[in-house]
Amino acid sequence: MSHIIVLGAGPLGRAATAALLDRGDAVTVATRSGTVLPGAAAIQADVTDSESMASLPKFDAIVACVNFPYGQWQQNWPPAIDNLIALAERLDAPLVIAGNLYSYGPSATAFKETDDMRATYRNGQIRADVWRKALAAHHAGRIRATEIRGSDYVGPNTGMSAHGGDRLLGPATTGKTAFIIGDPDQPHAWTATRDFGAMLARATTQEQMWGRPWHVPSAPPLTIRELSTLAAKLAGNDAPPRILSMPRPLLRVLAPFNSAMSAILDASYQFDYPFRVDDTDARTLLGMTHTPIETTVAEAVRAMQAPEPASSTR
Repeated sequence: MSHIIVLGAGPLGRAATAALLDRGDAVTVATRSGTVLPGAAAIQADVTDSESMASLPKFDAIVACVNFPYGQWQQNWPPAIDNLIALAERLDAPLVIAGNLYSYGPSATAFKETDDMRATYRNGQIRADVWRKALAAHHAGRIRATEIRGSDYVGPNTGMSAHGGDRLLGPATTGKTAFIIGDPDQPHAWTATRDFGAMLARATTQEQMWGRPWHVPSAPPLTIRELSTLAAKLAGNDAPPRILSMPRPLLRVLAPFNSAMSAILDASYQFDYPFRVDDTDARTLLGMTHTPIETTVAEAVRAMQAPEPASSTR
């Protein structure tokens, strides 16, 4: 049994924690607020603060599922990756980074791990720099690192910020209007949070995975409209989904006054054209596959329909 630290308790942090616990590992989840996840220990730590990270005890592996609000990547990611590399070096522990596809920039073909990171917009360049720093430290023999990359994720309790999360699937199950970015009829890859967590967990111990990025096996692409329609059907709602795409001119007007909106506009190309992922390496070299999208969306729908836990007072 290994003792692994998971930094972050968002959808991917929760998925990685669940996969590690299922494997029999001991898990400590580190967040700034000390979030407690079932079955895991909890500590407070700030990945952007070097003193906070330097105070962490020994762990056998590090899973970095941290993220920051869109408008704060430039401020927070540089110190975060520097501190993660320093932690991995001090603990002599593999560093597994939860990544995305932003660093590639737009592509007319399915993304491959061997593609150059050619993003020209700020957040794409920042994510490219995160991996370049980790890979340089790996090649220098300072650490052992890998980055696990997935597309927009879908699954239970993904929250309102995910494109395939509650703000899309929630309205589909209740007949309300979902407000989206981009074209609802473009094919788009969706990665199950369960599959993302499983691959993050596997990368903590499998040496074959270190020193390069990997793509999480994802379901065949669905359009936003198809994904929404599937959620509605699974919820017992036969009405066509109501979807409203935010006008691009409005985003351009808001962008200069809101850094998060500016970042959303920069990344909106992901929903203007087909957005596909080549996950051949994970399937052929690691023997991994994806969870059927019907299963993933059904789990998300059940989570949204579950009654709110009763509040308690002491």
